[in-house]
Amino acid sequence: MKNFCTVSDNNFCDRVWALNHSLKEGSPEYVLHVLAIDDLAYENFSHSFDQRNENIRVHSLENLKKSDQALVSSSENIPSYEAINVCNGDIDKARHMQFIWSLAPYFTWYCMESVECEDIMYIDADIYFFGNWTKIYDNLSDTSIGIVEHRCPYGSMNGKYNVGIVYFKSDFDGYKCLTWWKNCLLFTDNDYYSTHGTCGDQKYLELFEKLFDGVVVMDSFIGHLAPWNYWHHGYTGYGQVVWDDKIQDIMYCHFSNFKPNYDEGTYLMAPRHGLSDTPHSVVKKMYDEYYQILRSFHA
Repeated sequence: MKNFCTVSDNNFCDRVWALNHSLKEGSPEYVLHVLAIDDLAYENFSHSFDQRNENIRVHSLENLKKSDQALVSSSENIPSYEAINVCNGDIDKARHMQFIWSLAPYFTWYCMESVECEDIMYIDADIYFFGNWTKIYDNLSDTSIGIVEHRCPYGSMNGKYNVGIVYFKSDFDGYKCLTWWKNCLLFTDNDYYSTHGTCGDQKYLELFEKLFDGVVVMDSFIGHLAPWNYWHHGYTGYGQVVWDDKIQDIMYCHFSNFKPNYDEGTYLMAPRHGLSDTPHSVVKKMYDEYYQILRSFHA
């Protein structure tokens, strides 16, 4: 039984149900732990006892905050450059955004602490698996920590690696790294804040290989797409991309900033990332499929 975890507010319930659907297509042998940020999300995930919630275990942010004052205090941390940028300079919104970003490492650590599991993988809620996720684990037997690249030209603020999926084994190196990452977000007086605290939790991933053993960059065996890298891949047909001169099956797509309009039956691909048109028919087909899946779960 594999363990995954993600974070969601009520506005992202349809994304979580879609993610869960895509995981189930690969294998039913998993649990998806969901941290509900608000009460409405907690109620939705707790009370919808149907196929949308199969395999889902919901956790309340409020309950986590009651047991950890450091988590509560971190909600007042100074927001990172990227949080301020995303929130157009609104400091209060940026502080909240920074706190939400900190929940990825925190909740992953919490799940490893509270659930007896051999490993755990954090997954952003707006990711959808087009390939069988079980194949990822064929390459992780000797791995303690797994990360993925942005697959686009390097940005000093965002870093080389993306938080879309991050893997940790429940061994010495995996636990040590995960605890360190969580603490970097809780406490801004860490040694790396000035150089790696520019983008919420994300740029800290660049330090994993430098500070810990057993780290694997999973791009060598995972093909994946996102709005920031569509133009940096070649396409051979539906379900495959060319990256680093290798043909790869598409394991997942990260639908960051996807804006569905269910009333009008339309969507915006990713306006914050400057994506208004598709770079290839393969990408358009994925977006159309994702929209239809989301729509089927929309209340």
